[in-house]
Amino acid sequence: MIIEQRRLLAGTTQLALRPNGLYICQRNSHGRATLEFEMPYEEVLPVRVMRFRTTPQLTWRPLVGLWFAISLLQRLLPTNSNGQLSDAAWLGVFGFGGLLIALYLYGQRNWWQHVTLGTSRTNITLADRSAERASVDKFARALEARTKAYLREEYANINPLGLIDTQLHRLRWLRKLDVLTEREARVLATRLTGRLDSLPLHSMGQVLESPYVN
Repeated sequence: MIIEQRRLLAGTTQLALRPNGLYICQRNSHGRATLEFEMPYEEVLPVRVMRFRTTPQLTWRPLVGLWFAISLLQRLLPTNSNGQLSDAAWLGVFGFGGLLIALYLYGQRNWWQHVTLGTSRTNITLADRSAERASVDKFARALEARTKAYLREEYANINPLGLIDTQLHRLRWLRKLDVLTEREARVLATRLTGRLDSLPLHSMGQVLESPYVN
């Protein structure tokens, strides 16, 4: 599964699910890769989707600049014999206003609304466009499902003849990442050690070992 987003002047961001990891590539507006790597599935979980908005903070500098621009336009725009703005001047004013509105709408769509796809290793931030929200959410669910399937296939197999402690640690790791359910982890641990994972037994004031089932 692949998802790609293009942003004006910022280039493209591409995410892809590969057999062994999450592929991430960012390219500039000239198509040159500025960031490219593959994150192993072992470093992905947990997967998070976070949406937020950043609005530009107005300070006195842009306000002063706007005042100077308006003053300059008043001097440069042509006027008629009555000192009023000509038709061409009004056309320029409306055109400039339309440009500002278009710039604001573009900023709302591409600059100020963001969605972050978070993993345990890194965060990938994209523009939060309404037309792409469903595909981003779908990709996040597919990433989580693919990661859990990969970890289950690679690390959930046990061998009672191997190193017990290492395999128990691996089962606890899978349980912590929610790859295995509590019941699955308990069953695998019992098959591995031959002991029931239960509360310790007490008899005559002494703690007894858990019974073996193998």
